[in-house]
Amino acid sequence: MVIDGKVEVVGSNRVAASSAIDQATRNVESSAAVNAKREGGRVSVTIGAGNGRARVVLVGYDTRRVTPVGRGENAGRTLTESNIVREFTSIGQWTGAAQTLNATSVAGEHLAVLLEASDGAIVGAARVEDVPEGAAR
Repeated sequence: MVIDGKVEVVGSNRVAASSAIDQATRNVESSAAVNAKREGGRVSVTIGAGNGRARVVLVGYDTRRVTPVGRGENAGRTLTESNIVREFTSIGQWTGAAQTLNATSVAGEHLAVLLEASDGAIVGAARVEDVPEGAAR
């Protein structure tokens, strides 16, 4: 598990993970509100004003995947994985000013938007809301 793009801990070690999350929360240098909506094959991302700079990353992921393994050390087993990233792409830069970005969707059942500072810290994030087809805007 990587916390705030900086600290690596074993995910099953709750004490270490909790401590790293608490430390990351105290060390917030900049942040911005992020909202995003997917309608059809397009995504609209609204980022509020704040301090700092960040790369805006659109991430597509699947909640759950079951994979039968045919060969290798896990041959004959079925693996269940959670929150598998299918695709990610940079869709712009945030420089502290409020802005709206529009992008083509990426592969994945669900989408998220991350604001990633140059040191790897995540300074803003949001799950992308799906707008049903034909819904009022």
